[in-house]
Amino acid sequence: MRTIEVKVMDDLVTLYGIEAIKRMLEEELEYQRFRLLENKIQKALSDTDVDWEKEFEQKREEAFAEYKHRRAG
Repeated sequence: MRTIEVKVMDDLVTLYGIEAIKRMLEEELEYQRFRLLENKIQKALSDTDVDWEKEFEQKREEAFAEYKHRRAG
């Protein structure tokens, strides 16, 4: 991990405060990291020969059948 220095306009510091600005930047960077990880996962899933929509639909149907069975039981 690295530390970077960012210039922030004085009016923003006055309006939000340094800690709030720091939190905003940290949250945005966490979100961007999450998006990168999501893209990597999506690419890995698409690089396989598995029909993921079919797999998910099959598991959804199995879960619903189990739900109905437990509810009727």
